[in-house]
Amino acid sequence: MPHREKFVLEFWDRGSQLTASNNDYKKFVENFFSLLSKQDVGKGDITTDSLIKKVPINAAIIAKEDGIIAGLEEVKLLAKDMEMKMDKKDGDLIETGDVIAQINGEATKILEMERISLNILQRMSGIATLAKASSKNLKNIKIAATRKTPWGWLDKKAVSVGNGLTHRLSLSDMVIIKDNHLRILNQDIKSALELSDRISRFIEIEVESERQALGAAEAIKQIGGKNTLFAIMLDNMVAEEVTSLVRNLKNNGLYEYVLLEASGNIRPENLLEYADCGVDIISMGYLTNSVK
Repeated sequence: MPHREKFVLEFWDRGSQLTASNNDYKKFVENFFSLLSKQDVGKGDITTDSLIKKVPINAAIIAKEDGIIAGLEEVKLLAKDMEMKMDKKDGDLIETGDVIAQINGEATKILEMERISLNILQRMSGIATLAKASSKNLKNIKIAATRKTPWGWLDKKAVSVGNGLTHRLSLSDMVIIKDNHLRILNQDIKSALELSDRISRFIEIEVESERQALGAAEAIKQIGGKNTLFAIMLDNMVAEEVTSLVRNLKNNGLYEYVLLEASGNIRPENLLEYADCGVDIISMGYLTNSVK
């Protein structure tokens, strides 16, 4: 498959959609903030309301650890009723003590949004920092998020800020045939691929062994499809198995027909084992479900 790097981005990256200029994303963020606010503020901040009236104050958000900042665009949406000056932008490297943003407004409003804002910045920055650190020593290979995203698109956006790929944003983005689909249908991989062909430009099949992967690649070669990109997700296969598979795909003239994703139980401590296996992308639930 020529232009593999171009097709990897087309297949697994939707980061350009996760911006406030995209109305769907903006609505998601605003709705998410509304839910957080209803939970955190409830019927009102009775402490602040009883102690402080309309007092204008100046506040600052200051970094307490080094890392990559993320979530500033989202927090600015939350701070629409006050003046907010950004000293940093999403993706910047920050150091302990750096002023990230300055806020002017009524004390009651600032105190009401304080914890929600910091929770967003802390979580998204933690994800972005981990994604950036994880991809630092990788060459010609990308890391991506999975669907293990408790905060949905915010988690995906944070991975993108950290130079990772989002993978699909929803189940409608691409076809991914997983083991559960095959069990329910009681069908083999080739039959499932034939059913899903032409439904989407992007079709991926999950396999758990070298035998399944070779069979899937052979089926993909037979199905073809000028406008369809096919990928094989290698689920819970150790690095040695992946290396062997890639070698056999090349020896059998099948490598050029598919993109390859390694996934399952991949963590920072074993990530580099997969870096030279010949896959195009490594997806890690760890990026979003184990973040500091």
